[in-house]
Amino acid sequence: MKTTSRSVWIVLFLALVTLIPAQAKDEVRLSYPSKVESSKGKEREKLFTPWMTSEALSVQVAERRAKGEQIVYFEYNNATTQSRAIFVSKLKLTGPFSRWSFTNEAIMEAKLNSEIQAGLKPAFVVRTISGAFTMLFVSPDDMAAVRAELTTLGIGEPRLKK
Repeated sequence: MKTTSRSVWIVLFLALVTLIPAQAKDEVRLSYPSKVESSKGKEREKLFTPWMTSEALSVQVAERRAKGEQIVYFEYNNATTQSRAIFVSKLKLTGPFSRWSFTNEAIMEAKLNSEIQAGLKPAFVVRTISGAFTMLFVSPDDMAAVRAELTTLGIGEPRLKK
């Protein structure tokens, strides 16, 4: 009888364990967003485009890329739902890139993980004054060149934890 009771408890325990959703071992979380140096704020301010809608910024990204300029940094204002960006002409990305803005941290981290799983690396992850998260992802081959540009703008690397 004791063996049967133990077996029932073991089976129940194993059944409960299988019902608990498993966490992916490769998932990462944002430990610290990229540090944006205030000492270089005036320099960055001169380089920004005017504030515009996300749709207008997408058009500008395509137009400027066709002219040999690459988006390297951008901000999103949650209150006005507008964005602005910094483009550079000396950077030529050879691989894919993506840029994202989110107001929800859980959704931002889900996108962070999906982009990493797709093979891209976060060049920066910044939490703006309005509370939104902005992120730029690039291919591993382009990361060194992008980081060099971001460093001159005073934008540090995000710190991630598994």
